[in-house]
Amino acid sequence: MKKRLFSLVMVPFLFFASQAAAAEEKKENWHDETIYFLMTDRFMNGDRSNDSQTDNNNLSAYQGGDFKGIQEKLEYLQELGVTSIVISPVFENEAGAYHGYSVTDYSKLNPQFGSRQELAMLADKAHEKNIRVIVDFPATRVSTEHVWLKDTEKADWFTETSVVQQPDWLGEMALLNTANFDVQAALIQSAVQLADQTGIDGYFFSNASAAEPEFWAEFDKAMPNLHLIGEMMDVSMQEAAAYEGAGLDAVTSSWLQKPLRQQFATVDRSSKEVKELLLEEETVLNDPTTAIHATDSALTDRFTLDMANENMFPGARWRMALTYMYTAPGTPAVFYGSEIAQNGESGPESHGLMNFRTDQELTDYIKQIAALRQELPALRHGAYEPLYDQDGMSVFKREFEDETIVVAINNTGETQNITIPVSELDEKKELRGLLNGDMARAADGEFTIILDREEAEIYALAQKTGVNYAFIAAMAAVWIVFVLFLYIVWRRGKKAVKP
Repeated sequence: MKKRLFSLVMVPFLFFASQAAAAEEKKENWHDETIYFLMTDRFMNGDRSNDSQTDNNNLSAYQGGDFKGIQEKLEYLQELGVTSIVISPVFENEAGAYHGYSVTDYSKLNPQFGSRQELAMLADKAHEKNIRVIVDFPATRVSTEHVWLKDTEKADWFTETSVVQQPDWLGEMALLNTANFDVQAALIQSAVQLADQTGIDGYFFSNASAAEPEFWAEFDKAMPNLHLIGEMMDVSMQEAAAYEGAGLDAVTSSWLQKPLRQQFATVDRSSKEVKELLLEEETVLNDPTTAIHATDSALTDRFTLDMANENMFPGARWRMALTYMYTAPGTPAVFYGSEIAQNGESGPESHGLMNFRTDQELTDYIKQIAALRQELPALRHGAYEPLYDQDGMSVFKREFEDETIVVAINNTGETQNITIPVSELDEKKELRGLLNGDMARAADGEFTIILDREEAEIYALAQKTGVNYAFIAAMAAVWIVFVLFLYIVWRRGKKAVKP
């Protein structure tokens, strides 16, 4: 907490001019987001009246979370530094499908989560806190009980009517024929209608890469004011760029997830692969700043499980990974429960109920780095330049206009002492730490950075503080007045005791 207060106090003094611009009202673009994915059923129960299928003794059943519950926790999300939430699919599902992916009817909402009016209220209240609401829209596969399967005239709307999905807990699903224009039109109609009725800000199209890129072009034309994100599954970065070009505003960096997890699951692992992928994104993707970077999702094992398998303490592992994600290029995305290091294998085990009363140490750290990300434009828009990378010790620079930020992450098992040539920075300035208060000045043509094991620091390159003579003089004057006051009191007291 003390470190968090230090960083929040220091930033305005370091960058008064640049922060005046950052303090302006949030612009209508999507380059500044910090995204939080949540599973509605597992987040917060705000309305007991819609718990007809709830069974808290069975993790494979509904647990009671709903739109009202999310609304109740908007302040929590705001304090966490979240600027956009992606909520799990909202449409009617087959019985027991708490995750929302087994859609049975796109014209109806899942009554377990609430009504359209309650979703609209959630969006409205979220906007009051400058949080955007995005809905996960499964548009490539549906439940084997979907109403369209009962219509013989829609037989050509499907390529398969029952196929086992991966991960296997999804069960069997029907695959939509995304080459059929009628399917495309029906899905667009449902999306437009829901957005018009609720005021949400966009859609996250899960498994979007199962359809061809051109399939999404009409979605963009029909909803030009909504932010459309496509989930990429088993595609290359070059293939993902085609989806951006076809109309999706952002894509998930599926190619980055595994290397990120491998790098930070334990200590002493190189960041070379992740570094090279980030540099490649800058040249391949249409808009790399909006690329979604995440370590886990509703479909994966929890990242914490990787740490446990390495016999590592999850708190430190998460701090290192999140610092990297929040300061490197791209848009950081956190799956609900990561802030409390939730664990579990893919499926119900990894979809535990959110616990808002657990230890807050990691949560407080996320608040700290999220605040710095929002305060410092270079962390959101700046050019990316790696400065040092060896066996888990990473240093990189972000530059935007007149702002330079240096991020150092010691993902090793021992204290690191590394040097950065002054030619990479400015020898007339100093590096001031915003997380822990560290400081580095140039000496003999180098900046020296010393970091303890499993610690990170975010440095601002700023003018040297020097000696503040005015402050020293003021403090000296205060002490002189104080001493004179004590002397006068002593003299008066001495006179008072004379016979």
